[in-house]
Amino acid sequence: MQNEIIEKMTEASKTSYSAMQELGAINTKILKDLSELQMSMASYSIESGVEFTKAIGSTTNYKDIITAEAEYANEYGSKMMEYGRKTADVLTESRDEVVGWFEKTMETASVTEKKPAPKRTSKKAA
Repeated sequence: MQNEIIEKMTEASKTSYSAMQELGAINTKILKDLSELQMSMASYSIESGVEFTKAIGSTTNYKDIITAEAEYANEYGSKMMEYGRKTADVLTESRDEVVGWFEKTMETASVTEKKPAPKRTSKKAA
């Protein structure tokens, strides 16, 4: 009886550890994807800001400055929307992966318990 309990606990520990490793891999992938997007967005923001500053620094005409600002705002807004869409895609994909992991883990965790044998009742002689 004691060996059976130890074996069940060992199997449960292995299953739990495996599930945690899978979740860790999913989380690592999510963080990697989001970090890459964040770095790309930060780089774009800095580069485009430098280009915009150079463009308005070399012009003295008020109309050219306003035109450069409008172009910059339009291009920057479009690029940020693109980053927003990519982030939403990563989060949606991640949600699907975590839901799949959770469903798989729940299937593995559901253990069919043995039902106890019905108790025998002795009939008393009247």
